[in-house]
Amino acid sequence: MTVPRVELKNVSRTFGSVRALVDIDLQVAEGEKVVFIGPSGSGKSTLLRCVNALEVPDRGEVFVDGEPVRTDASDIDALRAEVGMVFQHFHLFPHLTALENVRLAPRLVRGDRDERTALQLLDRVGVADKRDVKPDLLSGGQKQRVAIARALAMGPRAMLFDEPTSALDPEMVGEVLSVMRDLAGEGMTMLVASHEMGFAREVADRVYFLDEGRIVEQGPPEQVFDDPREERTKAFLSMVL
Repeated sequence: MTVPRVELKNVSRTFGSVRALVDIDLQVAEGEKVVFIGPSGSGKSTLLRCVNALEVPDRGEVFVDGEPVRTDASDIDALRAEVGMVFQHFHLFPHLTALENVRLAPRLVRGDRDERTALQLLDRVGVADKRDVKPDLLSGGQKQRVAIARALAMGPRAMLFDEPTSALDPEMVGEVLSVMRDLAGEGMTMLVASHEMGFAREVADRVYFLDEGRIVEQGPPEQVFDDPREERTKAFLSMVL
């Protein structure tokens, strides 16, 4: 039996009186592209953060390659080498150049001082010419592409994208989605929280619709978008499509 790349079993997470996740069960196979859609506050980001140990479930377990996600410092370093994450607001180090941002984690975690891989990654995402530029002189789309290169620098087996285009001006969204499409085409396992319905329809193997911390509906994109079964899914899509 093939072990899922990522698996959540009965995962719940609360913040005070807010139930951010409620009894989440899902499996993501190697090479699979899964997109989470739903209104703001539905639990999409919290779900991704549980996979990368940025949030700890109150109940249930998260597994990566069959191993439970743990919060010991050494375990987290190993996990984040295997599971890269791209955030909504870039989180680049402002005092470092694009190249230095991409090189930092491999240098600190692995002692890797070779800059060739970092340069190749910057070229891969289309910003090699910005290698010596600091973030405050980059556009939003360029910052996010550097952030993607930084997440790829550790050679992850899966990538998490937490609404990576929502902080961008509309004309910059396409350049980031283009990089993500390329990664999907190369077979990267991807878990994406997104409001980009066209991207979800085009790239996802499966789409999950979340509301109030629960999985309301899931299936292939053509089923979820064209023939949703749940009334809540229909209501949401009628507002965003």
